[in-house]
Amino acid sequence: MREPDRILAKERLACWRRERVPISNFFELTPRCNFDCKMCYVHLTPEQMGQRKELTTEQWLRIVDEAVEAGMLYCVLTGGECMLHEGFWQIYDRILESGVVLSVNTNGWALTDADIARFRENPPTTIRITLYGASEESYERATGRRAFGKVLENIRKLKAAGLSPKLAATLTRYNQDDYEALNELCRGLKLRLRYTYDLFEPEEDVGRDALSAEADLEAVLRAEELSLREMNLEPVRNEPINELPVRLPDDPNYRGMVCGAGRISFAVRWDGELVPCFNVESKIYLQEHSLREAWAMIRETYESYLMPVECRDCKLLPICSPCPYFRHDPKDPGHCNPRRCRLTVERYNRGLSSLERPMSPEAEDVTELIRETI
Repeated sequence: MREPDRILAKERLACWRRERVPISNFFELTPRCNFDCKMCYVHLTPEQMGQRKELTTEQWLRIVDEAVEAGMLYCVLTGGECMLHEGFWQIYDRILESGVVLSVNTNGWALTDADIARFRENPPTTIRITLYGASEESYERATGRRAFGKVLENIRKLKAAGLSPKLAATLTRYNQDDYEALNELCRGLKLRLRYTYDLFEPEEDVGRDALSAEADLEAVLRAEELSLREMNLEPVRNEPINELPVRLPDDPNYRGMVCGAGRISFAVRWDGELVPCFNVESKIYLQEHSLREAWAMIRETYESYLMPVECRDCKLLPICSPCPYFRHDPKDPGHCNPRRCRLTVERYNRGLSSLERPMSPEAEDVTELIRETI
């Protein structure tokens, strides 16, 4: 993105935040998936769903129309595996017909030739495929499926159809030794790989534990070092920090999410709950309220969110995760996550980030800038 365009985009973002225009939204169409990832926070079987019902196609179409009327410019379809929803193509077409910039998150395994042809005929802005390893064995460890070859085949089919997907990887203990191989694979495909090591805590019903799936800190740092080299950047020299932040007294008044959640973005869960983002409950359901009513009600949810008190005066906050959820300790509300603190300090000490030059990939377009902001 050219610098003048970037400045204009930031000015527009600031205006949208002030006015609380919900421009960027995530629609979680279903918790069902054809994978069974050990770290997934949402995947449910029909038996685990119990009495909870997915939104119907008609309900999703109403939500799409109301979101567009409220100001939606960007939308991500996700899941579970969003393409398993019976009304996926109706929802997809309605969003594109509305002129919204649309991204589709998929694991890429069940894509058919007919799906690829339909994407080619009416393409989204982004098809994002998550990679779970660089071999059948690592895929099986992470997802329960030997799906690597099929996913790779579908990526190549998408490329041949003129639909260059964006590739993402979630670094976990099941694939943490695959990162260099994944990067080499993506170089061969001439596609860029973006990765994350952040995991949402799974819902109680899914029977999983994020802590048991997290990648080792040393593996995360190796991946950071490799990413730096991929961007042709060198580590910087920082004055080492030898201590982690000291736990501070509780501060029940230190509240309010500082990101775009609830200000310019929201998510709709598969069962109709409208939330600021996927990791914050609201108990506000779109079966009971219009989207405009729910959007007005969501303000209390993000304004009352208890923030980690140690973050308030931390000098490394600018290079820590922008997401309050990943900075907080799920076992100690109102305080920072020791693992996140150790990672941020070690990244700083190794010169992988600095306060003068944060090591974040340059936004490719306005859509990516929005995603970085929220």
